Amino acid sequence: MNIWIYNHYAVGPNSNGITRHFDLAKYLIKKGHNVTIFASSFNHQALKEEHLKDSSEKYTEKDYEGVKFVWLKTFPYQNNNWRRVINMLNYTIKAYLYGEKRKDNPDIVLGSLAHPLAAYVGYLIAKRKKALFYFEERDLWPQSLIDLGKMSPKNPAIIVLSRLEKYLYKNSQRIILLFDKAINYVESRGITKNKVVYLPNGVDFTRFDKITELPKDITKKLSDLEDKIIVAYTGTLGLANNIDTVLDAAKLIMNANPQVHFIFVGGGPQKQHLIKRKEKEKIDNVTFFDPLPKEYIPVILKKTNIGLLPLKESPVFKWGISPNKLYDYMAASLPVLLMCDLDDTPVEKYKAGKVFKKEFVHNLVNFLRNVNLEELHIMGENGYKYVHENHDWELLANNLERIMLEDAEKLVK
Repeated sequence: MNIWIYNHYAVGPNSNGITRHFDLAKYLIKKGHNVTIFASSFNHQALKEEHLKDSSEKYTEKDYEGVKFVWLKTFPYQNNNWRRVINMLNYTIKAYLYGEKRKDNPDIVLGSLAHPLAAYVGYLIAKRKKALFYFEERDLWPQSLIDLGKMSPKNPAIIVLSRLEKYLYKNSQRIILLFDKAINYVESRGITKNKVVYLPNGVDFTRFDKITELPKDITKKLSDLEDKIIVAYTGTLGLANNIDTVLDAAKLIMNANPQVHFIFVGGGPQKQHLIKRKEKEKIDNVTFFDPLPKEYIPVILKKTNIGLLPLKESPVFKWGISPNKLYDYMAASLPVLLMCDLDDTPVEKYKAGKVFKKEFVHNLVNFLRNVNLEELHIMGENGYKYVHENHDWELLANNLERIMLEDAEKLVK
């Protein structure tokens, strides 16, 4: 099959960002399929042009381990302002025009909702090329905006987004969801659950087998912490990640257990605020690293002891969670400290760490005050077993391929 994926923020190897579709595509290619990913050449995580810097070209095509990427040059931005809106519109228009003029035709088009227009352009191309359309809703827009308290249900933008969501639901062959309970949300919108495919985030275990050399400055910082118990957080530093709570705990841990040290790997809108807090309040058991390519994360995690996953209290999480960092921690055999009032998580069900559902600062400090290394090891092994059996990208790709082949066969009949 020829599969096209529209994901504005997709990234390939040696880059900052979420590699979900690159990892999925690698295994679909091994099964004999062709996969092309249409993405912006402007990196959303690093906030810089990656593939067409100082070039007058509007797009470029590159091949990574058999996965074809079409990098579309889009308008740059540095904040969530009008420039980012222009960037979204820019991608949408260019993605459609470029896809329409391509001579090859897809069998399946997957439109991924990192923002609604990327999914909608996938639908338009599928319709134009007479292909099956799969709608991947990675965030429950616009419900997540309401649940996070960012917008009112009566906001005109929310009303438009809600209608677009319903339209994509109705006009897709399949609805791909990342959260195990989100099927209840789709059903509440009047859509039959038979259309839904649960495809959570996963782990490409080959990354954990590779020997990757870290930059010298990072190696030096980590070697200075060799005698410490390192608590690691990898990912975006935003309001939803509740990192201020971790800094509150870190201040108390400095005296309660000086052996504990926190590292944060990533960028985001809250990073400068957090760095200022560290400096002003002299929180010396915290180190910040810049965003790093995905290939470096397994190496860093292997040098740490605990994976940290703090989440801001929000109704949005009632549909489930599927953060990449959770599965990366487990793949590195790290116990996970999940800070959120959630039930039925794999961390709790499989004894892969601890879930703090209230009094986050108190519980985090209390746990780290007297860390039991043997207990950490057992929890880490439990997590590794769970993620290997349920979130290996090879397994997930096989599951999706089976559904795609069934749909394609029905279309032929």
